[in-house]
Amino acid sequence: VVLLSYSCGNRKNAADYDQMIDSIRKAEVAAELLKPNEGDPVIAFFDTLGIKSIPMKYDVSFVEYLPQMKKVPSVFNSRFDYESNVELLAVKLPSYKNYHMMLLAEKLDSTTTTLYLCTMNQEYVLVDRLCIYEQKIENRNGNLGVMRQEYYVTSKYEVTLVSYFRGEKDEEESETAACRYVINKEGNFEETIVEL
Repeated sequence: VVLLSYSCGNRKNAADYDQMIDSIRKAEVAAELLKPNEGDPVIAFFDTLGIKSIPMKYDVSFVEYLPQMKKVPSVFNSRFDYESNVELLAVKLPSYKNYHMMLLAEKLDSTTTTLYLCTMNQEYVLVDRLCIYEQKIENRNGNLGVMRQEYYVTSKYEVTLVSYFRGEKDEEESETAACRYVINKEGNFEETIVEL
């Protein structure tokens, strides 16, 4: 009788089981929240990039060595409108409004680089791209020489570009053009008047 009353007295009712089930469910939800996020691999890659501060301006050593910049896996080249066989390097810049900002380097060969300032949406899809640095051979009115474009980017992403040209027979390079761009609300680079 003592054994029977003891076993009947310790029997669990439905409310006890509900509490146990609730605590198991809470533990399962907590474990699910702690799992690593296996989201978009493109976003995961861009999150690994370092951030370069602004303002920034043309610097020979930066253009030559591209410090802080990381090679973009070729499968992600399409995010910048490039074929997979092009060598690209990227670094993040501080965001502007609702846009991710990137500095993109296109390696044309071991010594030639072109730099682009890129605006990307929240899913890291390219909105617009502006060439801010390049150097190339040009023929201007029968005068073969080197054209070089330099940049200055303010903390508000006001971009000033200055082009220089030096012909084979010229002793010094001369400034040939200057232009300024801002980012409009659609995330595109828009040319503005250069105030002298």
